[in-house]
Amino acid sequence: IADVTKLAGFEFTEHVVYSDEGNIIALRGLNIKNGQLILDDVKYIDGSNFSKLSRSKLFINDIMFTYVGTVGEVAIIKENDRFYLAPNVSRIRVKSDDSPKFISHYMRTDNFKNKVIFPLIATSSQPALSMENIRKFTINIPINREEQDYLAKYFDSLDHLINLHQRKLDMLKKLKSACLSEMFI
Repeated sequence: IADVTKLAGFEFTEHVVYSDEGNIIALRGLNIKNGQLILDDVKYIDGSNFSKLSRSKLFINDIMFTYVGTVGEVAIIKENDRFYLAPNVSRIRVKSDDSPKFISHYMRTDNFKNKVIFPLIATSSQPALSMENIRKFTINIPINREEQDYLAKYFDSLDHLINLHQRKLDMLKKLKSACLSEMFI
């Protein structure tokens, strides 16, 4: 149901030029966390040879999946013409009529990680998955696209609620720390 690819090592060394400024971001593993793109530490690749990197260009609804180091982080691309793959991140592009948002939520579940991802990880000093194993992933998908979209929207709202509560918790922890430090000056 999907096309899976990555940036090959030779493509990276021959065609990618990193910079601290620019418009086009190379998405690295550290930019993908808890279903989100984290863009506070990015490398730009505006000076790269894009004609040789066409396979690595990312589009809306492409699913990003980390396969080396912190294996199994997933995020979905929400805009065109801004991102390309960097090493250690794969791109999963849904070719069927199935919902990329539903699939990305499904891939973030503990059940999927424990039953599908972790048994396939090559154990070494740095955990990794091969592209062959990523292409073997099996995903349980409701047949009805409307049901997939409904569930994805529901999970999006739950993620939003969790983020709101996490921010509130972080604020309360800072308040507690400030109060404790004032008490013992």
